[in-house]
Amino acid sequence: MNAANMEQLVTELKDEIYNKLHHRTLLAYTGQPPIWDDQLFYLLLPRVNGEQWTKQHQVAAQSVAMIQTALTTHDLVKEQQATSKAQQLMVLAGDYYSGMYYDTLAKLPDIQFVQKLSNAVAEISEQKTAFYEPKECTLEELLIRYETIVSRAVEQFMGHFGFTVYIELMKKGMLLSRLSAELKKVINDTSTIRLFRVISERFSSKDEAIQAIQQEITTRATKLTEEIHTMGFLTNVAKTAILSRIEALNHSAT
Repeated sequence: MNAANMEQLVTELKDEIYNKLHHRTLLAYTGQPPIWDDQLFYLLLPRVNGEQWTKQHQVAAQSVAMIQTALTTHDLVKEQQATSKAQQLMVLAGDYYSGMYYDTLAKLPDIQFVQKLSNAVAEISEQKTAFYEPKECTLEELLIRYETIVSRAVEQFMGHFGFTVYIELMKKGMLLSRLSAELKKVINDTSTIRLFRVISERFSSKDEAIQAIQQEITTRATKLTEEIHTMGFLTNVAKTAILSRIEALNHSAT
């Protein structure tokens, strides 16, 4: 196993999910489902690191990514244009992806895992709702909420299947990846994530808010890089793959 093999596993998992979520009409009007490559990367990290990986693990990983795809699709619905045809189709796409997620889960004889993912979805929705509440929060508090949104489903997956040693690493890595990906959209005025609007309200200008987020990414990336070098449970291949991603994120934030 090497870094190239790991990326191939990410691609294969992504293709499996695309096949399950394929719908000709939705594809024509809303495009490919929004799947997070970084989420797939961390879902597959235990496998790459040499942990036992079965068909059940693969299907469970698919279901985690599928529910995140449904949630992300609903986020793409713009508040001011929710009644347009395109936006209505986006809502339908999110509903369809949710349905396929439940169909996939139904094939898993694991009620406890289903319950844990359901709890994760509830927590994610609760944290998203919190961004609409008129409550003063520090940037750190806002990022803690966002960390829950981007990583809770994967955390439940790892906890349920005994991959707990990877959870803290995954949470930090996922937060970094998502912050970096969304920051690019903020710069281009294409972000649909409420978090960044809330953060921007705490600064005197958009540029100042962007600089603050860039600094957060750089600081957290540097700290996580140092921590990874000391993680004895990771193979050299896994370390190299993770560090390469973090280095790329750090460069994009500067």
